[in-house]
Amino acid sequence: MGAVEQILLGTGLLTFSALVHIGAIAFSIPCFPKLAGMFDATRWPRLQPVALLLFGVFVLVSAHTLQIWTWSVVFLWITDLPNLVTSFYFATVTYTTLGYGDIVLGPDARIVATFCAITGLLTFGISTAFLIGVLSRVLPDVFEGDE
Repeated sequence: MGAVEQILLGTGLLTFSALVHIGAIAFSIPCFPKLAGMFDATRWPRLQPVALLLFGVFVLVSAHTLQIWTWSVVFLWITDLPNLVTSFYFATVTYTTLGYGDIVLGPDARIVATFCAITGLLTFGISTAFLIGVLSRVLPDVFEGDE
């Protein structure tokens, strides 16, 4: 695969991943008030924030997992990686930008792999911002009665 094709494929996958991640967050936002309403804050003051944070983390983990699976299927398709397990491992290590270096792609897929790393950086940043937003809404309510 040539450089232009790799850039186009990587750009498409990055765009898809961003849409998955932002879509998961956007669709989860209306669920937070409903979930908060399921827990009586006076009866279980610590359970409500835990449930909200767990839900937020679940949404993010699900979005990251879907993206990593997508990247691993693409790597299996465009490279000579031997199986889906190896491809999933490579996609995860690249997406998280750990880059162990024990698996190295040939020139036909290197540019695509850099887009995978960029995707991980972008979506982990979005995830961090989202969790901070959730915490900023949840924690003031938790510590309100401690003054």
